Amino acid sequence: MDSRKCKGPALARQSGDVSVGDIEQETQSQDLFEFHPEPAAGTGASPDQFGAEMRDFTILSVDDDAMFQNSLKLSLSGYTYRGVAPRILIASSANEAAKLLLETPSIAVLLLDVVMETDDAGLRLVRTIREVLGNSQLRIVLLTGQPGIAPMQSSLETYDIADYWLKTDLTNERLHSILTANLRTFEQIDVLNRARRGLQSIVEASNSLARSSGFEDFSRRMIHELAALLGVSEDGIVCVRGRDHEHPPRIIGSAGRFASAINQTLDTINDQSIRELIQRSLDEQASIETEKAQVLFFPGQAVAPAAAAYIATNRLIDDTERELLRVFATNIGTGLINVALTSQLDRIAYEDGLLEIANGNALKRGIQAALEIPPPRRRKVLFIELNQYARSCVSLGVEQGDHLLRAFVKRLAAAFPPPCMIARLHEDVFAVLGPEYLVRIDYVNRLEAGAQTPEALFFGAEAASLDLNHFTSAQTVIATGLLLLKKAGLKGTSGQLIEYDPNVEEETRRRFALSQQLYKAVLNREITVVFQPQIDLTDNRIVGAEILARWTRPDGSTIFPADFIPLAEANGLIVPLGQQILEQACSALRSMDEAGFPGITLGVNVSPVQLGRKEFIDELIATIRRYGLSPDRLELEITETVAMEEQQHADDVLSILRRKGFAIAIDDFGTGYSSLAKLRSLEAATLKIDQSFIAGLGGAGQNETIVEMIIRLGERMNMRVLAEGVETEQQAEWLQSRRCTLAQGFLYARPEPFEQFLARLRNSPVKTV
Repeated sequence: MDSRKCKGPALARQSGDVSVGDIEQETQSQDLFEFHPEPAAGTGASPDQFGAEMRDFTILSVDDDAMFQNSLKLSLSGYTYRGVAPRILIASSANEAAKLLLETPSIAVLLLDVVMETDDAGLRLVRTIREVLGNSQLRIVLLTGQPGIAPMQSSLETYDIADYWLKTDLTNERLHSILTANLRTFEQIDVLNRARRGLQSIVEASNSLARSSGFEDFSRRMIHELAALLGVSEDGIVCVRGRDHEHPPRIIGSAGRFASAINQTLDTINDQSIRELIQRSLDEQASIETEKAQVLFFPGQAVAPAAAAYIATNRLIDDTERELLRVFATNIGTGLINVALTSQLDRIAYEDGLLEIANGNALKRGIQAALEIPPPRRRKVLFIELNQYARSCVSLGVEQGDHLLRAFVKRLAAAFPPPCMIARLHEDVFAVLGPEYLVRIDYVNRLEAGAQTPEALFFGAEAASLDLNHFTSAQTVIATGLLLLKKAGLKGTSGQLIEYDPNVEEETRRRFALSQQLYKAVLNREITVVFQPQIDLTDNRIVGAEILARWTRPDGSTIFPADFIPLAEANGLIVPLGQQILEQACSALRSMDEAGFPGITLGVNVSPVQLGRKEFIDELIATIRRYGLSPDRLELEITETVAMEEQQHADDVLSILRRKGFAIAIDDFGTGYSSLAKLRSLEAATLKIDQSFIAGLGGAGQNETIVEMIIRLGERMNMRVLAEGVETEQQAEWLQSRRCTLAQGFLYARPEPFEQFLARLRNSPVKTV
C-alpha cells in the first residue's frame, strides 16, 4: 500500500467514533478490516417517494488499497436503500474501473480514491467518465488519504463530482448518509432522464408513425414504438371495432408472438384473458392496466373507427412510464385519425385520375422504398415517353389522345406485369419500377410488337433505363430519368433507347468544376482572343479576321471555346465574357487603325443569350463609340440555328443592328434548316459555309452539291460567301472556280495572337478600302 495515502492530520472525534483512516493505521496486522458499529442514529435520510418503484442500485468502489476495500464491504454489509441492499462492485485501478463502467452503465454511485497508479489517476478517471463515456448521471464521491493531493474547493469547481471526503473523516454513519444522499440524487436524475428520453422517443415515434402508409403499417409501427418506450418485447395487437358492433373486432396490427394474427378477428386469439381484456377496453371505451399488460383505448371519430392496442409488459409500469404512456396515447389517437384521413386522400394523392394507375407521387414513394434496400438492390426504373401523343391531341382532339393513353397503358401492363409498378408522371411520360429481370429496356419493343388494334399504330416511344444501385434519392432518379428522355428526343430519330451510364456523372462533375473555374477566369480576365485571317480568293489578300476566344489557365493549359462557351451560355457568364471579347475586338481595331490598316474588319461571334438581352444593342453601340470606331468594322456572327429558330426575335434585334451600320454573318451555314423566306428577311451580309462541308471537296460526294447550292444562293441574295476550314490548295481552287470569294482556314493561317496577326498584316498583301 502507498504510505502516502494514510498521511494527514488526525481529526478530533467523539468517544466511540472510529474513522476509516484510523482503522487502516491501527489494525494493519489484521487479516480483515471493518467499520466499527456506531450508535444507532439512522442513515440521516429517509427515502423520498419520487414516483419510481423499488429497484436495485449498484455502487462501485475504486481503490488500490485492498484493506480499505475490505473495510468498506464490511461497513456496507448491512446497508440498504429503500429496503434493498445495493450491489457492491470493486475495482483496484482507474483502468479497471473504466472497463467496469463501460460494461455496467447503470452504476449509480462511484466511491473513487484520488491516488492510485498515479497521483492523479482518480481525477483522470473523472474526466474519462464525463467526457469520453458521456456519463453525466453517475454520482462521484472523491476520497483521499492526503488532503494536499487534490484540494477540495478547486476539485469541486474544476471536476464534475458530487462530494469530496478525507478517508479519516468517514465514519459508518457518515458513509451511509453520503450514499443515501447520492443514491437519492441519482434516482431523481434517472427519473428526469427517463422522462426526457421517453419524450424524445415519443417525438421520434410520432415522426415514424407519420410516415405510415395505412392502418396496417401504422399499427405495426405503433406496437414497435410502444415496446421501445416501455423497454419490453414487441408482443402486441391492435384491434378496431366494426361499425355494426355485431362482428368481432378485427386485428389490423400484430407483432411478436401474435404476428400471424394480422387481418384476422379477435376471436382467433387463443389466450382468453387477452381477448377479454381487449374486448373490455372496447366495450368500456377506456384504457386498462394490469400487472402483465397495458391496453390503450382510442375513441376514434367519424373518419376513424374505435381501436384498442394491447402490449404485453409482464410487469407493472411506474409513474414516469404511466405519464409517458398517456402522452404517447394522445399522439397515437391523433395519428389514427390522420391515417384514416390519409387513406381517403391516398387515392387522390397517389393515383392518376384519368388512367387509374400510380402517379408521380406514388412512383417517388416506390423508388424511395426500393432505395432503402441494401445494395445490390436489383431494381430498375424505365422512363418512357410517347412521341405521338401531342400530335394526336392537336390533330384528332384530346379525347382521342386519352384513348391513345388508355391503349398504351394496356400495352405497358402486358409488357411489364406485376410486381412491376406502372406510373404516369405527366401527359405522355410514363415510368415502370420493378425487378431488373422484368424491367428491361428492350421490352419497350413489345409495346408495338403484335399490335392488333388500330390505336396501336400510333405507338412510338423513347425510353431511358436506370439501375437503382447508382442512386440514393428518388428525386435524383426521376430528374435523371427525365433528363435522359430529353437527350433521347434530341437524337433526331424516334424510338431511341438509352441506358444510364454512371460515368456520365463523372463528366457532369468535371463540367461543374470547370464552370467554377470559368467564373474565376472571367472575373480575372484570363480569357483572351486570337485572330484567324480571312482571305479574298481572287487576289489572296487579307480582308479581315475572325476573333476566336482562348482560355489559358494559370498552369499554362489551354481550354478551347467548344469546351467552355456552352458552359458560359448555360450559367450566364456569356454576358460578361461576350462584353470582354467585344472590348478586345474594339481595342484590336483601334490598334490596326493606328498601324495603318483601317480597312480590316473583324468577325465576332454573338451568343443567343447576348441577343436575348434588351441592353445588348445599347452596350454594343456604347463600346464602339468609346473606341471611336465605325459599326461596319464589326461583323456580328450568329449561327444558322439561332437565326432560324429565334427568327422573330432575331428579326427585331438584327434589324436594329443593320440600321445602325453593323454587318451580319450567318455562321455554320448548311447545318440547320433554313427557309429562303426567313433567310431573306434577315438581310445578312455574309454566309459562312460550315467547315464540315469544305472537308469533302475535291472528291465525288454530296458535299460538293451542297456547297455549290450555298454559293449560288449567296449570289442570288447578294451576299458574300465565305468558306471556313480551307486546308488544301485543291479545296481553294475548287471554291475559286465556283466563284466563292472568301475563305479562312489552316491553308492560310492558324488562329494567332494579335501581335502576330498585326505582323502578318505588315508582311502580307492586304485588301485596301
